[in-house]
Amino acid sequence: MARSDSEHLNKKFEIKAKGVLFVSVDCKEIGFVPEKVWSPSPSVDHRVTPYQVPKELIIGIRGNRETGAKFSPPPFAVIVEGKNRKIFAGVYADSNWHQWNFIRFIVSKNGVNVEIDLEGHSDPRDVVKHVCFYLVCGKENETNYQLLSRGLILMYPQASKHPQGKIPSWWLMPIYCGYGDQVGIMFELEGGNGPESRALAYCIQGLYERWINILDQEHVPFGTIIIDAGWSPGGVWVPNEIQWPDLRGFIDRQHKKGRKVLLWIATWFMEGLPDRWCVFCGDRKLVANPENPAYINFIKNNIRKLLSDAKGCYNADGFKIDQLAYAPTERIPLGGYHFGRQVKIGKHHSPVQHNGKRWGCELLYKLQKEIYLAAKNTKKDCLITSSTVHPYFYDTFDMVRLHDAGVILPETDVFMAMKARAGLAKAALPAHPVDSDDWVHSYYDKWLDFTTRSKNIGVPCIFYAERFVAIRPVPKILPIKRSDLRTIAKSWRNYIKNL
Repeated sequence: MARSDSEHLNKKFEIKAKGVLFVSVDCKEIGFVPEKVWSPSPSVDHRVTPYQVPKELIIGIRGNRETGAKFSPPPFAVIVEGKNRKIFAGVYADSNWHQWNFIRFIVSKNGVNVEIDLEGHSDPRDVVKHVCFYLVCGKENETNYQLLSRGLILMYPQASKHPQGKIPSWWLMPIYCGYGDQVGIMFELEGGNGPESRALAYCIQGLYERWINILDQEHVPFGTIIIDAGWSPGGVWVPNEIQWPDLRGFIDRQHKKGRKVLLWIATWFMEGLPDRWCVFCGDRKLVANPENPAYINFIKNNIRKLLSDAKGCYNADGFKIDQLAYAPTERIPLGGYHFGRQVKIGKHHSPVQHNGKRWGCELLYKLQKEIYLAAKNTKKDCLITSSTVHPYFYDTFDMVRLHDAGVILPETDVFMAMKARAGLAKAALPAHPVDSDDWVHSYYDKWLDFTTRSKNIGVPCIFYAERFVAIRPVPKILPIKRSDLRTIAKSWRNYIKNL
């Protein structure tokens, strides 16, 4: 490989046994001896520094300890470092050919090996024609994020633009999401007992109105409200009229205040769906099947009713897409009816049956793209957020959500951990705004610091108006101080002035 900083190398994959695609590059092709490898997706415990080689990293739709930032998927790429040198190593596929869930990167002093397991669901002789391995030389003083961005845009240049074109200004207004308050009141009233998913029972119109009033009293300047999990069954996206007796009225009242309302929806969940619309593993129903035309028509009709301002519809302004990692896989299949109601299947199982041509990322892409197109056809300026932080998915959503903070230890710098996720998001999708998220728990002071400063990494967001969830090691609920809400409000007003 020539040593010009501007040059790159493309290399084709080969087929190994059992339909695995394989490519290998040695030190001569890389140009140096690898010493470290950096995963763009931070680990479960928020590690952002490189690993010493030899090291194996598995990057996929479902995270693991090393790639635990809950992006589904993050880019299939790593940065390999040697003495005063670095190189981007990434996998590219043509449209419709991202037929995998996981890619294995094995980096040693001898070079880099990459394996793509098609899980027996795609003909490797077809896929191998449409996949290649990119190596991009790092420049002097270039950061890993800068090199990552160059490599990804080289592979997916279309992702440098936003599918909406010029984005509406309201997308950048601060966000209130009620999920933190749902969990807080659940743990307080139920004595800290039970699973987190019990919080779905507290997604109630009257409670949301209570929490919004608290934020209004302290002049917290948010412009978007997210009604989180629990407003509907998992698979059908129809309001629960007991918990939300007047969803249209709630939304219309927020519109009169100059605010927008997003609804939480989950990909894959199959609560309320007939068997014929779903993917099975043996006799176990797993998830919805995005290749079933009847299912796609069903969700299109639901989306139209949720977003349309016509009589009998709900006039919402978009969706927060979640639970992406339930994509069908032969690696310990996982299904679900709704959040917290999983269908778990062990390592030894019947093959997954989905009766379609797509697999892996392409199934998730298809499902999210159908949601996106149906939403935009109903309300052009609606906002769709997601955590598919891969440039191939650029035209399936509008805003990157940084997702739950996850494990928080006494030594965790939450702001820096989320800033690393934002760095990845901006490298992969530079035209997409970032929802900083706020599902930060365990340490009140860490939450307050992050929420006050989150405007520096993306659109600021708040999950708590009344109660904070302190999990250390068992749930304890702390009241949100009104003075702290005013501190957040002051910081956010400065952010809004600069929009």
